[in-house]
Amino acid sequence: MLVIRWTVAICVFVLQAYAAVQDPASLREYDNFTNRSLLWAPYRANCYFGVRPRYVNAEPFLMGLMWMNTKTVEAIGKIRHFVDTQDDMTKYGWEMYDPRIGGKQVILDTVNNLNLTIYFVKSHDGVNWGFRVRGEALDKSSPLDSASIIYYMKQNGDSKENYLTSEQVTSDNKLRLTGYSGELGEYEVLISTVKGNSYKKAKVLSSEADPSRIAHLSMVVPDDRVWNANEIFQSLLVDSIQQYMAESDEDVELLQIPSAMTIRNIHNFAPSKFHFVQKTFDISESPFEIDFLYNKKGSQNPISSVDELIKPVLDTIRSKFDSRFEIKDARVRQFAIETLSNLIGGLSYFHGKQLVDRKTVFDEELFSSIELNHPEEEGPHDLFTFVPSRASYPRGFYWDEGFHLLQVMEYDFDLALEVLRSWLGLVEDDSGWIARELILGEEARSKVPKEFQTQNPHIANPPTLALAFSEMLNEVLGSGLLHFDLTDENLGSFSGNSGETLKKDHELLAAYSERLYEKLLAQFNWFRSTQRGMTEEYLDLADVDEDSIHVEDAYHWVGRTFTHCLPSGLDDYPRAQPPDMAELHVDALSWVGIMSRSMKQIAAILGRHQDAERFHKIEQNVIDNLNNLHWSEEHQSYCDLSIDDDLDTRKFVCHEGYVTLMPFALKLIATEDERRIRRMVEVLSDPDRLLSDFGIRSLSKMDEYYETGEVYWRGPIWVNINYLCIDALRYYFGEESDAEKYDHKLVKQAKQLYHQLRNNLLNNIIDVWEKDGYCYEQYNQNDGKGQRVQHFTGWTALAVNLAGKFPEYI
Repeated sequence: MLVIRWTVAICVFVLQAYAAVQDPASLREYDNFTNRSLLWAPYRANCYFGVRPRYVNAEPFLMGLMWMNTKTVEAIGKIRHFVDTQDDMTKYGWEMYDPRIGGKQVILDTVNNLNLTIYFVKSHDGVNWGFRVRGEALDKSSPLDSASIIYYMKQNGDSKENYLTSEQVTSDNKLRLTGYSGELGEYEVLISTVKGNSYKKAKVLSSEADPSRIAHLSMVVPDDRVWNANEIFQSLLVDSIQQYMAESDEDVELLQIPSAMTIRNIHNFAPSKFHFVQKTFDISESPFEIDFLYNKKGSQNPISSVDELIKPVLDTIRSKFDSRFEIKDARVRQFAIETLSNLIGGLSYFHGKQLVDRKTVFDEELFSSIELNHPEEEGPHDLFTFVPSRASYPRGFYWDEGFHLLQVMEYDFDLALEVLRSWLGLVEDDSGWIARELILGEEARSKVPKEFQTQNPHIANPPTLALAFSEMLNEVLGSGLLHFDLTDENLGSFSGNSGETLKKDHELLAAYSERLYEKLLAQFNWFRSTQRGMTEEYLDLADVDEDSIHVEDAYHWVGRTFTHCLPSGLDDYPRAQPPDMAELHVDALSWVGIMSRSMKQIAAILGRHQDAERFHKIEQNVIDNLNNLHWSEEHQSYCDLSIDDDLDTRKFVCHEGYVTLMPFALKLIATEDERRIRRMVEVLSDPDRLLSDFGIRSLSKMDEYYETGEVYWRGPIWVNINYLCIDALRYYFGEESDAEKYDHKLVKQAKQLYHQLRNNLLNNIIDVWEKDGYCYEQYNQNDGKGQRVQHFTGWTALAVNLAGKFPEYI
């Protein structure tokens, strides 16, 4: 341990020296590299596939993919566009993906009898991109023998100079469009069939509705309604079919349906910057492949074929994954690479306005319910973020994002910091507030129930971004002093996309941290001021030693109700009943401890010694208050607090589970405090309380609220808190800890618990994934089954770290 501490001290000293002489040109060069490598990707993760550029907001090029079968009129209602669990997909998701270079997504659509594989690729300089859609029938004997692929695209912007126009359709298999954006320059889009049979079995109703050829329609669609492409397409098809029926006074025949389901310009729309392109294939005998290529005119690395890039992309992802995660078991490795790819495949870019209620004031009358009835639009804002679930939660969640970054940092350290930077960019300079959910624009808002759309600047969330940044700095400071040469050659090659530039170049990391420091500081001050509890109420109580309490550092979650404490992230976890303005929450205090520790590390790196001392003092205050204010000797547990007016004493609100474990999970118990560490290990090891065959329960089986109400955070197993507890066991009892100073029976018990808990949790997640094809939001505490949100590859993806970074034994 002494060697490690000296290494950290030396690293900090060198980083301070680097920060003092850092060259702004190097940071600009790094920014240019990052912007190029991350310019394009499927950043519309709420779509099965949708591409847009990052940080291009005035005149972006937007596109999306849809599909359907065209053998029944009912297919209009089965067009696939936005990811939706009601689509009843057998499978959908990325098998391999890296936003810097591309990947492979597989979709098994049983309802439409279609097996789709989408290969997304980018040029080495990140300027050009393309994707191939390969499709075949899941059942060749099915009457659903057609597959209609629909692209939509729009060149946004009000400028008279920008445009997106197409050639006249002269080919059955190819269409070329050209466009211009003031931000993107001049470009070309080429859609071409590589292989497959056009659909020729239909009885054609008109020459412009021949499903064997490419169909094209251009029209005006407002910039902020492009996301409604599915509804627009459905309406046009309905209008077209109704016109056929009106002209013939007869129903459309079975053989005419594929023709009737081909888009045509019955309204005589004048050409504009929004386009539909449709191509229908016969999948009864052989698969099809169709390519979409975007190339900037005059670029040095145009893509002429998706073929030439698919293998290099997939090989690079495999190699990068294997260099980060050591997983020998083929079954576990397959799970890990797909799960990580689906987490990263949820990387999204949002631009738009958010709804904020700055008028509602919180008081005791709001304990019945929180109603934010004064929403006003603010912005627009930008956010680069991972989403917890593409189907159910395609938006930014502050509480989730820190856990996402704990996973992503192990694969692409630079990408994790870039996402962190985007989030912190939204911290308000004057107040320090950032919304707990960032729902930017109508497209994002369309997937959110109305009661959750509006945010309030008094409501917080666990500051997990500070936790993630703290872990990043710990990893760097212990990695040694390496220096990476950011040359132009590396910028333009796959090897330059390693994602570890900041991890290896400490000069750049110091400069990067300087950018983040003031934002983190503002948020830290906001959290402490808005969530500070009424500590003075406790100083006059008979059982409180006034001299042992730090008045400035006790906290509660503003915005809780009788039944829920949504700000804590642990929604229905039991709290004090009835609620009281004077109650204090142990988890809110614990999160301030983590924020203090992170700020201390950053300040030390930047040579801000007075700041570092201040944050160290706050961290120690938090630890003191956890032990002197929140620790109950009777319950041998950290507990929430309220006041017993009759007895003039503290009322400990103790519900054993994730809240009472938080000081341990966040490593805030001093390593020399063997008594409390022992108690945490005992509770975690007890099958009658928290330990199950599938992980740590969110609430003890012995608690009166166990498996009551919604049974959301009252029993089920959540991967994020399990991960923190496993990591804490490694911290206190692993090879690099001071475990030798503890009683040997305690050490043996803790090491056995670590092995059991890691394996129980990981094996169950993989078993469910193999059976169902998906990860889940939570897992049942009794039988291990996945439940709630399906295809939840947010913090559940931390299982990849368990498999590839955490040893089986400590």
